[in-house]
This record gives sequence, C-alpha cells and structure tokens, in this order.
Amino acid sequence: MKNIIVSALFTTFILFSCTKTNNTNTPTSTPDTKSQTVAKPAFSIDSIKVHDSLSVNEMLTAEFEAGVLLFPTLTDMTLLDSIYAKEQLNLNQYDRQSLTRALRDSEQNYYNETKKNAEEYSPTFHQTWNRASDMDLVSNEDGLMTIKYSGSGYTGGAHGYYYEFYKVFDLATNKTLQLKDIVENRDEEVWNEILKDNFLKEDLERGQADMLLVQEIPLNDNFYLDREHLYFLYNQYEIAAYAAGPILIKVPLKDIKPFLTKYVKERLKI
Repeated sequence: MKNIIVSALFTTFILFSCTKTNNTNTPTSTPDTKSQTVAKPAFSIDSIKVHDSLSVNEMLTAEFEAGVLLFPTLTDMTLLDSIYAKEQLNLNQYDRQSLTRALRDSEQNYYNETKKNAEEYSPTFHQTWNRASDMDLVSNEDGLMTIKYSGSGYTGGAHGYYYEFYKVFDLATNKTLQLKDIVENRDEEVWNEILKDNFLKEDLERGQADMLLVQEIPLNDNFYLDREHLYFLYNQYEIAAYAAGPILIKVPLKDIKPFLTKYVKERLKI
C-alpha cells in the first residue's frame, strides 16, 4: 500500500513538472502583424544600351546608339512616365525587357527614316549619319534626383548637333520639379542681371562671352540644383554661337536666398 501511494505521488509530480515546462515555452501573446511595417527597398539603378549600324547604300551608313537608365525600385507610373518622356518613351511598364524592345523599335524607325531621306539626298562620298542619346544620374541627395539627358547626331552638312537637358525629381513625393517650385521671383530684368553676372565670373578662361548672340540671358527650364548652386544649361544657338558649345551658368543659392521657395529651403535645409 505504501508503495502504491509513493508511486502515485511520484506520477503526480512528473505530470505537474511537464505541465509547468510546457506552459513556460508557450508564447503568452500573438505578435500583431498589422503593426509590422515592410521596409522600402533601397534605391537602385541600372542601365540599358543599344548600339548598331546599317549600310543604307554604297555611300551611306546609318549608326544608332541609345542608352537609358533602369530604376528597379521606382514604381510610381506618373514619375516613371516623366523620367522617360524626354526619351520619347511612353510604356505600360518600364522593366528591362520593355525598355530594350522600345529602344530597338526606335532604332528601326531611325533606319527607316534614314533610308527615306537617302532617296531624296544621298552623299557623293561615303558618310556615316548617326543618332545617339543617353541618360546619366547626376545626383540623388536628400531625395532629390537629377538626371541628365544628352544626345547628338549628324545627317550631313557642315556639322552635327549636340544637346543636354536636365530634370529634377522629388522621390519623396514622386513629383517632377518645375522652376516655379524652386524660385518665387522670376522677374526677367532681375534674373538677366543675376545670370549675366555669374556667367561672366565663370567665363574668364572659356571665352564663351565673345560668342553671345543675345543682349539678355533669359531664365529657362533646363536647370538642376544642389545644396550650394542653382544651375542653368543653355544649348548651342540658344544664347550663343554653335562654336561656344553648351553654356552652364551656376548661381550660388546664398545669393538668391530671398527668391527661393519655402519648399526648397525646407528640402535643402537652407
């Protein structure tokens, strides 16, 4: 009888110990999955390039080259439409396959256009007509991304052409910035003085001032900015002769602080 009682007590002790151990390992509450936030993918960038040529006839070769940036982590379609608008690309999606196909379509269109032009005018000695375009990331600081669009070409004649264009995008709001977002006062007379003064300060070694075609330098929409300067780019023939090349005028932000919008001052912490 004594052995039976001891055995029963021992069995009870074992059961109680197991139950206590199990309770210790069981979570007391379920994590709230709704309160967990998914981390936003880090900004990343890639590029796509297409380069090829075609013999149009014995005297003419057509060469095509195009490059675009690829943004795997950007998903806002309005933003992406604006990014690729300068390259005349308006797609349903901007992945590698779609962009590559669009560049190849542009290439074929260029060849078709060149063939048609060659029927009306074909050089008497061998020439290479070409078209090239590219996109480059200038900067991505404080959520403001600047892209440079450049292009060049030659279709006969004395010389070819070249251009640069800049666009600034606010990645926090998916907005393409306009000049009105940067400066409040855009008075033509005031800015003519500002742009001329800063142009002449930078032109001591370049000699572009001797090739100016205008008396006044107007504001334009070809601009970008960083924490220290607001830059304006003027392409060939825009304010100066072809030989002058593109003209970049940089204006210190500290000199135009009263003209800057509240948005820019807060964004750049000026």
